[in-house]
This record gives sequence, structure tokens and C-alpha cells, in this order.
Amino acid sequence: MRLALASLMAAASLAPLAMAQTPPEAPAAPAAAAPQPAAPAASPAPTVPGNAPPGATPAPAPVPAEAPAAPPAPPTDPAAIALLQVLQDVCIPAATAGDKDLSKYAKADKFRKTGDNWVLKGANFQFTLLPPGSNPNDCQVQIVHQVNPDEPAKELVTALHNWAVFGHDWTLASNYKHTEEGSEYIVRSWEHTANGRNEALVLTTTRKADNSPQSRAGDSSTLIYSNHPAS
Repeated sequence: MRLALASLMAAASLAPLAMAQTPPEAPAAPAAAAPQPAAPAASPAPTVPGNAPPGATPAPAPVPAEAPAAPPAPPTDPAAIALLQVLQDVCIPAATAGDKDLSKYAKADKFRKTGDNWVLKGANFQFTLLPPGSNPNDCQVQIVHQVNPDEPAKELVTALHNWAVFGHDWTLASNYKHTEEGSEYIVRSWEHTANGRNEALVLTTTRKADNSPQSRAGDSSTLIYSNHPAS
């Protein structure tokens, strides 16, 4: 019995030591923190009109549009001025209407009746308006004008060309010269087709084969305006 009591006392004395040697449980790890929301992306700085953002290549400046070419200056030569007036006041309305009676157009443009023709005289020119004959859609004017030795009828040609091409959108159709039967013919012509009508304008300057004027009075040219149905 003493042995059993001793064993019991020994076991009792060892229990606190065993409890003391048992390591305490490690505290539980704290819960992971909730993820923070991402910071919003920075807004780009506003662009001021006309200023490129930093680092960007600025847009090239707009190229200004070219100004339209100025129209040619009006003629200053008296014969050229008178010829454009005859073309617009006599030939175009008479030929367009197919009118054989040119008297009302000629009188309005200060022509005088000489035989069967109408004549207009100026300081350095003379125009003769010929009867239309069998083709009232043609208008023919014979012209005596000042001599230009190097460029025959230059003032008349320039005035007609500027009127036709730059003023009324016509096309230069021909520009040539040829010699025939002892005479030299210098021909320029313009054409225009619109509204079912074909208009043509021809100026022919005639000289001797040696390029000298045919008359002492000056150079000789003929203007023909025609207005026919387009083919």
C-alpha cells in the first residue's frame, strides 16, 4: 500500500511539469486586409485650341488658297474697243436672230450707209459691215487698221482672245498662217458650244506674200461671227 501511495504522489508531482512543458498554441493569424480600390487614372490635361499636347507633333499650318488670277485688262486701242462693241451690239444679236436686216443694229452703233454696206470710221480704223447674203446666221466685218509690222493685228487679236477665252469661256480653235496666190493669210479662230448652238469667231489678216500691208491705208483684216445649230 505504501508503494501504491508513493506511485500516486509521484504522478501527481509530475502533472504540473508536463502541463508547463506543453507549448501554448500560436495565436491565429489576423485576416488578410481587403484590397484597396485602384486609384482612378489621371485625366489628360485639356488641350487649348492651337496648342499641341506635350510631346505631340504640331499639325502643319493650313496652306492659304491661291487667289484667282486677275482678269486681263480691257483694251485701250480704239480699233480694238470699237471691234468688241460691233461684235456684241451688231454681229451677235443679228446672227443669233438670223436677221437679214442689219440697219437697226448698224444705226444703233453709229454706222453710216454707203451703197449696200454700212461703214464706221474712227481715228485709226474703218469697219465695213457687209450684207449677210444667203446666210443670215453669219456676220462679216471688213477692217482697215493700223499696221503692226512684227505682229499683225496684235491689238485686235488680243482683245478678241481675252473677250472669248477669259470673258466667255470660249476655246482657241486655230492660230496659223499660210500663203496662197501671192497673199499671206494669218488666221485666228475661237469656238463655243452651248444650249444646242455652236458659235465661231474668225479673224483673218491678209498681207502680201512679202509680209507687207496690202494697202497704204493700213493692214486689212476680216472678222466673221457665226451662230448655227450644233451638229
